[in-house]
Amino acid sequence: MQDFGLRKDGRTYEDLKEGARGLMSKIIKLKVKTDGVYETLETPIIGGIKTPDDVQRKIIQSKRLDDDRVYLKVSFHPDLKPFLIELKERYLVYEMANILDLSSPYTVRIYELLKQYEKLGERTIELQELKAMLGMEEEYKLYGHFRDRVLEKAKEDLQKYTDIRFDYEGVQAKNYPYELPVKLKSNAVVAIRFYNITKNDTSQGAVPPVLKLKRAPVLEPVPEEEGSAVEVSHFDEIFPLVSAYVSEQTVWQWLEKAPIEHIRTSIQTTLKQSRKKNSPIQNIGGYLNTLILSPPLFAAAQPVAPAPKSQAPKEEKNWQDEYNQWKNRWYERQYEVIQAFLAIRPGLRMELFEQAKKTVPFSFDPKLSDEQNYKDKMLFATAVWELARQYCQEELHVIEKQYLPQLQELERRMGRA
Repeated sequence: MQDFGLRKDGRTYEDLKEGARGLMSKIIKLKVKTDGVYETLETPIIGGIKTPDDVQRKIIQSKRLDDDRVYLKVSFHPDLKPFLIELKERYLVYEMANILDLSSPYTVRIYELLKQYEKLGERTIELQELKAMLGMEEEYKLYGHFRDRVLEKAKEDLQKYTDIRFDYEGVQAKNYPYELPVKLKSNAVVAIRFYNITKNDTSQGAVPPVLKLKRAPVLEPVPEEEGSAVEVSHFDEIFPLVSAYVSEQTVWQWLEKAPIEHIRTSIQTTLKQSRKKNSPIQNIGGYLNTLILSPPLFAAAQPVAPAPKSQAPKEEKNWQDEYNQWKNRWYERQYEVIQAFLAIRPGLRMELFEQAKKTVPFSFDPKLSDEQNYKDKMLFATAVWELARQYCQEELHVIEKQYLPQLQELERRMGRA
């Protein structure tokens, strides 16, 4: 009560208890993994409530609600434990004053979703996914109704009452870059792009300071040495993109060990590929961590500076040697990408082994294990790599953009271009 500026009286206590009872009837759906199998858990937000019967009535009647014996204890479904533990590492914190005047629960939820992406200024959410986030999958079948009664109201209320504002547009199926689970008309709106998510201008009367509430502490990782303003800015940019897959500590580790451009590119290509139909990426967090932290993958390719006109050109032999070195590095990077890709997909790895046996049967020794053949038989390993290429084209394209310009510049210097 003290933290949220509530009156310490019996009515407030009863209201809090009634609110807790209401949460017992609110069903949420979550994806959980049990013994390697994904299941959908449907459970009330709160499983039970406990109150102190012996002293409750007397204390409430005396209005001494600062007494330590006045409390509400709530319990949760055991399967929610992993999600509750994750709250210690990542959750959204905002001033409650910003949502006190929002009359629609849908508007409150949209505020929370956009607040996560305030630093980036843009977020795109598939329409059905957004409706699921709002708990209204079966409502507003027509996009026009959803737009007018939910999105427009949220846009108006957030600008009027909160610390952020936004614009939005519907993304049609013909312009949506990812595969959809069902076939829709080309002009059907399949996603909502929120953009211009910015702070309101309080000087113009927006977001009046209704009251100043005590803010919950933000549980953030504390680096051994205070990071620079640039690192903090990069964290604010990167973490919202991957908060569903990795912890804050993991993102700090990325920023410490990998170039920011490599991190951005890895996230972009991974999330894009993960949303494709039949994507081989099952563990997005693990895949990202492997891709970003594998040293050979992010060793920055230093550009070949064009030779000044006044400088005498290198001998042909030297240019050829440098060209060969760059090409070898490119092949090594491709090899590392494929190795990292297969390392976190043992199922796909075994599947490719079986396909490679049929492709180059003469290079497979049945007396050896699959792994031993992969290690010792170069032709067999090459067949596996070529098969794997189709699954990690995005990652290989990133490597190509690092090395191809350098090779083309060297070819030009050797007179090949």
